Amino acid sequence: MTKKQKRKKGIKTKSAGRFGARYGRRIRKAITEIEGRTRAAHTCPKCERKSVKRIGTGIWKCAKCSYTFTGGTYIPHTPLGITAERIIKRIIERGGGDGGVEVSTDVGISIGRGIGKSSEKEAEAKGAGTGAGAVKVGGE
Repeated sequence: MTKKQKRKKGIKTKSAGRFGARYGRRIRKAITEIEGRTRAAHTCPKCERKSVKRIGTGIWKCAKCSYTFTGGTYIPHTPLGITAERIIKRIIERGGGDGGVEVSTDVGISIGRGIGKSSEKEAEAKGAGTGAGAVKVGGE
């Protein structure tokens, strides 16, 4: 009788081993990578402790402070979200006390009027082109 030899390279399948030989190597490798990032310890944005777990698609909950928040599907803080936060912080720091950010509450929407005919200042004076929630940054 021959003994089974142990692999020298170690375990290769990880969490995708449940699929066996199905679906192909690339897909199994991608699944392993995604599941590894999803199940890793993540930092809570409120209490700053590494105890955030995924409870649903894009829904994350801290085990310590019970803070529930939304984020990415597989990781709580997506690269695009981190970039957006950094930009917002920079705008607030540069703008001074009030942040230098004005939010327009004008709901009027003009579509196709004055495009290419008048300058941006004239359009602002008329109120054209500003929709609900339009944002002006730092007096530009």
